[in-house]
Amino acid sequence: MQRIGGDIIVAALLFLLLVLYSLPSLALQPVEAFVVGARQRNPDELEARANLSQQEAQADSTLGRVLPGVRARGSYTRNQYGVVVDIAPPGGPPQPVSLVPRDQWDGSATLTVPLIDLAGFRRVGAAKASAQAAAHQLDSTRLLVEGQVVQGYYQLVANIALVAASRSALEVSREGLRLAQARYQAGAAAALDVDRARADVEQQVQQLAAAELQVALAARALESVSSVTPDLSATVPLSDDLRPESNLATFEAGLARLPAVLTASANTRAAEKQADAQRLALAPTIAGNFTEFATNAPGFTGHDWTYQAALTLTWNLDLTSFADIRVQNAVVDAARAREMRAILSAGDAIHREWNTVLAGVARSRSARAGREAATHAAAQARERYRAGTITQLDLLQAQRDAFNAEVSRIQADADLVNARAQLRLSSGRSLFADSGRKGTP
Repeated sequence: MQRIGGDIIVAALLFLLLVLYSLPSLALQPVEAFVVGARQRNPDELEARANLSQQEAQADSTLGRVLPGVRARGSYTRNQYGVVVDIAPPGGPPQPVSLVPRDQWDGSATLTVPLIDLAGFRRVGAAKASAQAAAHQLDSTRLLVEGQVVQGYYQLVANIALVAASRSALEVSREGLRLAQARYQAGAAAALDVDRARADVEQQVQQLAAAELQVALAARALESVSSVTPDLSATVPLSDDLRPESNLATFEAGLARLPAVLTASANTRAAEKQADAQRLALAPTIAGNFTEFATNAPGFTGHDWTYQAALTLTWNLDLTSFADIRVQNAVVDAARAREMRAILSAGDAIHREWNTVLAGVARSRSARAGREAATHAAAQARERYRAGTITQLDLLQAQRDAFNAEVSRIQADADLVNARAQLRLSSGRSLFADSGRKGTP
């Protein structure tokens, strides 16, 4: 007896320790954590960064072609036989002149300075415009990735809430099965009611399995976009205050400053400068060269160090040049069309998201009212079925209506919260401009 009592005391102490020192329950990370992860490891983000680095390097390379440059050259030659001749200047003694030494060293350094290269200078401007377009494209990509993360996040939140609702509906169905069994044992219900209640339980089990599958798929999709593993241990509250948004003109005011529009505009400027450069290629180019030579085989000059200065004029004219001009003009027209498309697409996106929020507010308000009515009707149906005043079919229908109303409410709120975030992203407003600062849509 004493041993049993001691075991009971030890078990009680262990239970108290588990209760007092249990770890806090975890929940799904805030959306900001997934946005930060996407900014660091999303493939689209990394590709946009690499493109920006490439365009910046290309701009520097184009600039280097029109800046002064130095080229050095050195060589060593081992000759089997040397050639030395004696040359006597007028009135002087003979002097040996090495024409081909046994060990010959030669070196030169050439400084090239482009003086007139109109096409090259214009290509520098085109390369800089392309680099600016890549920078704006990086900003646009970040907004797109952030939109994908936000949409995936709130869909995951909705699916988690749907799992919780499915579990609640399953418990309600099991309670209905117990009630039908009790009424059957009391002789107040038929065996058909028990079978129907059991079938309803199995249907809710299938619904729960489908909801858990959607959670798994949504969690994997969010992890793929953000490289952050979602914590699915708890349900995240999902609600909206149903406030109206500002006027549509407020979001459309910065249309010309959107990254996607700025990207298209910079690409148009780059194409225009490339077309100008192609036309300026018809003009000649002039460059200056200065070369310093050093050798131990000066020959008849008699000087180991010599220099050479030159001006070079280059002019190319053929049918290809005129064809290239037409090609670049067509490229400019295509770039202008893409810029127009970018402006229209950006405006359409803002208009679509703003109206989606407007409809989402009405939808969420209606879904919440419908859920309250359906929940109240299901509660009344259970009481009336327990009292025997309605059939089991009426009870099952009321329970299904309550579950469907809850599902509609969850999806409506998730769509509304996501639409508000997408509206701000479409207007160029990042939800988390500073990755170290928290914010809410």
